[in-house]
Amino acid sequence: MPRSNAGKWAGALAPARLVVTISDVLAALFLMAMMCVAFADVVGRSFFNAPLPGATELTELLVAGTIAAILPSLAMRGMHATIDVLDIFVPRALRRWQMGLADLLGAVSFAFVAWRVWIEGDKTARFGGQTPLLEIPMAPVLYAVSVFFALSALAFLVAIAPPHESD
Repeated sequence: MPRSNAGKWAGALAPARLVVTISDVLAALFLMAMMCVAFADVVGRSFFNAPLPGATELTELLVAGTIAAILPSLAMRGMHATIDVLDIFVPRALRRWQMGLADLLGAVSFAFVAWRVWIEGDKTARFGGQTPLLEIPMAPVLYAVSVFFALSALAFLVAIAPPHESD
């Protein structure tokens, strides 16, 4: 269930809101680009018998970018996928602790994945990894995904902090 973090976004946590907003805008731009690639590919394939070269590669990269870019926002707002099967067994008084523990687990998990993806980016850069057809270098993509995962880890940590009474 989404949490309202409106009180958390005032004052000292305003930079977190800015980062999440930028991340949301990037996710929207990636999604729009993906729609444009799909549209151009379908039009080219259907009317001109000439599909867009590398459309699959571009779509794969844009899907990765869209998902990675939206994750900080989902973490900050508590809108990530959850399984609430055990919620009926957790007393109301402990729900806040349960959500805090879940956010802490999310932060640790995303920090670990960010670190590992960054290492893969280093390996890919060292060996000159690129997409097969368009020869787009993959290291910058992996670094960007790693940064978005690190921002997601930070967003999970921000989500743990209770709102200040003055907010």
